[in-house]
Amino acid sequence: MGEMGGTKTLMIAGGGTGGHIYPAIAIARGYVERDPSRRVVFVGTEKGLEKTIVPKAGFPLEFISVGGLKGKGGLDLLRNLARLPVGFFQAWRVVGRHKPSIVLGVGGYSSGPVLAAAWMRGIPTMIHEQNAYPGLTNRMLAKFVRAVAVAFADALPRLKRTDGVVTGNPIRREFFEAGGARAIPPANSGARATPPAGSSSQGAGGVARAPKRRLLLFGGSQGSRILNDTMTGALLFLARLKDELEIVHQTGPDELKKVQEAYRSSPFTNARVVPYLDPIVGEIAAADFIVSRAGAMTIGELSAIGRAAILVPFAAATNNHQELNARVVESAGGAVVITEKELTPERLAAAITSIASDPERARRMGEASRKLASPEATDRIVDFIEKIQRN
Repeated sequence: MGEMGGTKTLMIAGGGTGGHIYPAIAIARGYVERDPSRRVVFVGTEKGLEKTIVPKAGFPLEFISVGGLKGKGGLDLLRNLARLPVGFFQAWRVVGRHKPSIVLGVGGYSSGPVLAAAWMRGIPTMIHEQNAYPGLTNRMLAKFVRAVAVAFADALPRLKRTDGVVTGNPIRREFFEAGGARAIPPANSGARATPPAGSSSQGAGGVARAPKRRLLLFGGSQGSRILNDTMTGALLFLARLKDELEIVHQTGPDELKKVQEAYRSSPFTNARVVPYLDPIVGEIAAADFIVSRAGAMTIGELSAIGRAAILVPFAAATNNHQELNARVVESAGGAVVITEKELTPERLAAAITSIASDPERARRMGEASRKLASPEATDRIVDFIEKIQRN
């Protein structure tokens, strides 16, 4: 079982968010690179981000109809419960049609029915958990899948699998290649024509000034209202750093004008305020330190490049998994964690000032973060897949 005309097929089930999809794409690429005759097919839902991200990456995508149960109530809960048999039937047909040699679940609603269908057909199954606190789907699937891989060791006891393997999170190669000394953003990044980051500038009378420290703040593709509001509120408290601090702030599309106006009336009129950062790898490499959320992939990317961070976990994240992710980095010395409950303009400004005023501390934090990186994560997971396929 698991071969179509001798071709091995990996089926990857799950999605919904970029945090599930991007590691899955890295695994898919690693799997095919070892043998171009192999196939990878994704299974997701039409409402998830996989609908656009997966085809853009060049992989086929099948859809099933399924919704979440946790946190749902009333009609939403009834509707999603009613869809479960339909989703399972669709998953059964998709698995039967593609005859995968193994099915990998990466979290998200669609992974449950697909892995259950594969298990019932006798196909090897495994999951990869990206967060320190596993999601509900992976906690349920861990009870019957053949193998479990996790990004954080803290996840294993929560999955109740002592035989699991700690692999780290698959991060795209370019993040590791961009690590080390602060880099200049690529020419197409939209950066203004300012002196190269990290270069000295001349003050009055030709006296060399110390290079500015560059702060990058981003809140994900849609931005973060609480980060936007708190940072603009913090600008007044940061005024004494106006000649020492260079700010790049990604707002998301909805709050761009509001945030731009706040910077125009602040001491930081030269800040670069943009709706999107794509690609973000050059922007992280060009920064001395970061303010961001604490999704598993964000943390993995910051660690791959090796940058100090002020992490503000998304309070509404399921099982508070973002704070648990952030605490791992904080314990290693790579980040300062400020929860949403603790977050004020004064508190954020104080954290920014403490790092901006101490370049050596920023460097030490970056090095500590880099030690958490897992450049071999993709290879480890593909090794694991191949081992289970053979057995």
